[in-house]
Amino acid sequence: MTLQTDIRYGTAGGEALLLDAYVPTTPGDRRPGVVLVHGGAWRGGDKDEFAVEARRLAALGWVAFSVNYRLDARPALPAEVDDVQTAVRWVREHASEYGVDPARIGALGASAGGHLVAMLATVGEGPLDDGARIRSAVSWSGPMDLTRLAGDPRVGGLTVGLLACRASACPDQWSLASPVGHVEATDAPLLLINSTDELVPLDQGQVMAARLQAAGVEHRLDVLPGSRHGHVFRDDVWGATVDFLRTSLEPPAPPTPDVEMLRPAEAEAEGSSGGWSPATLVVTSLVVGLAVGGLIAGAAWRSRSTPAG
Repeated sequence: MTLQTDIRYGTAGGEALLLDAYVPTTPGDRRPGVVLVHGGAWRGGDKDEFAVEARRLAALGWVAFSVNYRLDARPALPAEVDDVQTAVRWVREHASEYGVDPARIGALGASAGGHLVAMLATVGEGPLDDGARIRSAVSWSGPMDLTRLAGDPRVGGLTVGLLACRASACPDQWSLASPVGHVEATDAPLLLINSTDELVPLDQGQVMAARLQAAGVEHRLDVLPGSRHGHVFRDDVWGATVDFLRTSLEPPAPPTPDVEMLRPAEAEAEGSSGGWSPATLVVTSLVVGLAVGGLIAGAAWRSRSTPAG
């Protein structure tokens, strides 16, 4: 694997937007690409947070792009959403340089990053292989309904400053900043993973799963016991994460031939021989020939050994 750090994928608000690329060294072309989005309550965090997962993805033969986005912007949203969408467009535009298939781009995020990858999966309509659209996403502990989150006395403080007005004053803006506000039938498949009693309430995942179900979008909600949040449970959910992404990002394996089935030539001969293969016909002919020959020889022997008159 080769690591390319601090690649500029865009500029916003006078700030360079940077990503790290983890590229497999094994031969291959048109690989899946995965955009990784860190957490930090939309105010902190860094692309290094996903270094372990990025290396694991590269070991699978995929190309991982761990991205930074603007933090502490006031108001914060939709700046972060714009940035991660820019990152996806950049990956698609530079796909040939990294051996990525531009039609097979997925995303993984944790906490605030889980919210952002869910936005990637739901914002927009139509084909999942164009612009900032992605093929599938996995969200670890991602907030899905910011209006509901803002009204939760346990964690409502996380949303302070996210938008220019309070959720009660401009619910439409808060809905547009939430993945649940964008769900429709052409959205990318989404895996939601939450703990039962963690920082982001479980009902965030449950509400999103219900909305996806109603829209007919492929999805799954995995619930873990306890209070672990985001990266804390990453080792326990890594297998499920990769399996879900693989379903959308890798073509299905060719079917394994059934050794009991006839080869095409044999099947064709079978159809023209009344259900008998050429080999069967040859063997049967030999057996019949030997039997007939034996009968003739036996008759001749009896004729010689029987006394005349």
